[in-house]
Amino acid sequence: MTELLLIRHGLPLAGVFDPGLSPEGTAQAERLAAWLVHEDVDALYASPFRRARETAAPLERLTGMAATVLDDLREWDTDVSQPYTPPEQIGADDPRAAALAEGRYEDFVPDLDRDAFRARAVRAMDTVLQACPGGRVAVVCHGGITNTYLATVLGLPTMFWFHPDYTSVSRVRRMPGGRIVLHSVNETAHLIAERAVDAVA
Repeated sequence: MTELLLIRHGLPLAGVFDPGLSPEGTAQAERLAAWLVHEDVDALYASPFRRARETAAPLERLTGMAATVLDDLREWDTDVSQPYTPPEQIGADDPRAAALAEGRYEDFVPDLDRDAFRARAVRAMDTVLQACPGGRVAVVCHGGITNTYLATVLGLPTMFWFHPDYTSVSRVRRMPGGRIVLHSVNETAHLIAERAVDAVA
C-alpha cells in the first residue's frame, strides 16, 4: 500500500507575487512538521510555489529529507496578473468572496480550463505514486490541486467541493490491487493538539 498525505500550504503573505508564508503560516508549518515527524514519512514532494516550499521546510529539517519539487503540483494561479491574496482576505465586494462564503467553490475560478487542470492534478499524483511504491509520501501543494484530485478519486462531477484549512492533511491510499481510495479529509489536529508518542523505555 502507498499512502499520499496531501497537504495544503500554510497561510501566505498577502499582496506580493509568489508569496512566502506569513508568521501565522510559518507557525502552522512548524506544528505540522512536529506532528508528521512521528509518521515515518518516506518521501516529500512540494509545489514550486514559495508558500508550498516554505511549508515543507520544517519537515525537511526534522526528517533530513529534501523535498522533490514537482511542477505539476502548482496551483491554478500560475499566470497571475495581480499580487496574490489569500482567498479568505479577498474584499467583500469581490464576487469570489461571495462564492467562497456561499460554498460555490466552482465559481471561485470561473475561467479555469478545468479539463487541463484535472489532468495535471492526476498526472502529478500518478508521478508520485509511481516514484514511491509502498511508502508514505507527504505532498505539499494547494487547495485547488487537493480538491481536484480527491474529486477525481471520489468520482465527483465538480472539481472544487470543499475548502481545506491551511496545513490540513488529506489522505489517499493506493491499495495492493491498484485501487486508490480516500482515507481522510482535512485533518487539522496538529493545529490544536500535541501528539502523544510512546515513552522511551
